[in-house]
Amino acid sequence: MKDFRTVFLYELKTQLTKRSAIVTTVVIMVILLAVSSIPRLISLFDASGQPSVSGGPSSVSAGAIPDAGFVIGDHELQGLLAPVLGEVVSRPYASRDEMVRALKDKQIKVGFVINKDLSWEAVYQDRSMADSSDAALGGILSRVKRERMLLDLGLTLENFSAIETAQAEGTVTVMGRSGMENYFVSFAMMLAVYMMVLLYGNGVSSVIAREKDSRTMEILITSTRPSSLILGKVAASGAAAVIMFGALVLAGLAGFQLNKATYPPMVLGMFSSSLTPGFIWTYVFFSLFGFILYLFLFAALGSTVSKMEDLSSATALVQFLFIAAYLLATLSAQMPDSTLAVIGSVIPFTSVMVMPLRGAMTTVPWGQLILSGLLMLLTVAFFAFLSIKIYRWGSLNYGNKTKLSRIVREALRRA
Repeated sequence: MKDFRTVFLYELKTQLTKRSAIVTTVVIMVILLAVSSIPRLISLFDASGQPSVSGGPSSVSAGAIPDAGFVIGDHELQGLLAPVLGEVVSRPYASRDEMVRALKDKQIKVGFVINKDLSWEAVYQDRSMADSSDAALGGILSRVKRERMLLDLGLTLENFSAIETAQAEGTVTVMGRSGMENYFVSFAMMLAVYMMVLLYGNGVSSVIAREKDSRTMEILITSTRPSSLILGKVAASGAAAVIMFGALVLAGLAGFQLNKATYPPMVLGMFSSSLTPGFIWTYVFFSLFGFILYLFLFAALGSTVSKMEDLSSATALVQFLFIAAYLLATLSAQMPDSTLAVIGSVIPFTSVMVMPLRGAMTTVPWGQLILSGLLMLLTVAFFAFLSIKIYRWGSLNYGNKTKLSRIVREALRRA
């Protein structure tokens, strides 16, 4: 126990005092504070801008079609469109040719020929990709035509407005999980686990491989038991990751609490529906023990190489396995009750990603949760035992590469 404590404290201090880790954590904390403050910044800009003026249809429509010229079929139509299109309609061009000359002389950017039946033609000299003047006019004239048709039928504009805005009232009751609301929060939390596993897993394997490459492992193994060494290194990496993740969570919560009043109700509802006690406990359990499982895998594979340049090829298998778990989680979010999602949430190597995300998308039966949790604990215990044996085997074997299957057989035979 004393050896474990010594290894744990030394490795934890080493990881927490790394300049790269400190800088990365501080930068991400600042980013989280900035992102969580975006609603407040938006509200400040909205408050400092010009006050909005709720004008009639003519003010809205005139702004939607700037620098436009018109050729209108008759005076009656001109009077009908004047309240809608603004004063520019009161000075129409006499003919299409006159309007075309104005376009060529750059006096206007777009010209419209509006016929008596409200059919129209838009004429451009040059049209930019962002110009939607024709669509704006088409919407305006379509509304005018509908209003005219309703008037012909004996209905008033108030009748038309009431019909157009009428909606059936309804409520939505979700007794279990709302996948639409929970997806973004749960996916962001899974992405954090993904980055932690790859970052700290590669860190553990690099430390062990470097010790073996420099023959430091031979000295350590004579004074400390392999179990204390491997468990101390894994526990230190796990603790460092939890401390880093906790700092990021605190930064995010601080930013959220400071700016909570400026968040839209939809966003607040999304957080309240996502971060339920059940989801948090599921997330913490599977993320923590799944993280420890992959740390043991990385540590075991790091002790199988004799040179640092062989490390990437040795850990490629476990990296591919974890990436596959991440991809399976993204698929399970779309089909949380599919057979593939259920199997992925039970297998320990993939349940670290799949089960929390699936738990956010649907109601997972207690039997599946218990089975998955027990398998996770048993697998972590087995690979902790196996990594100790592989570490002991690796400390005594240098030189040629050995197949992983042979390493496992040799390590278990010496158990």
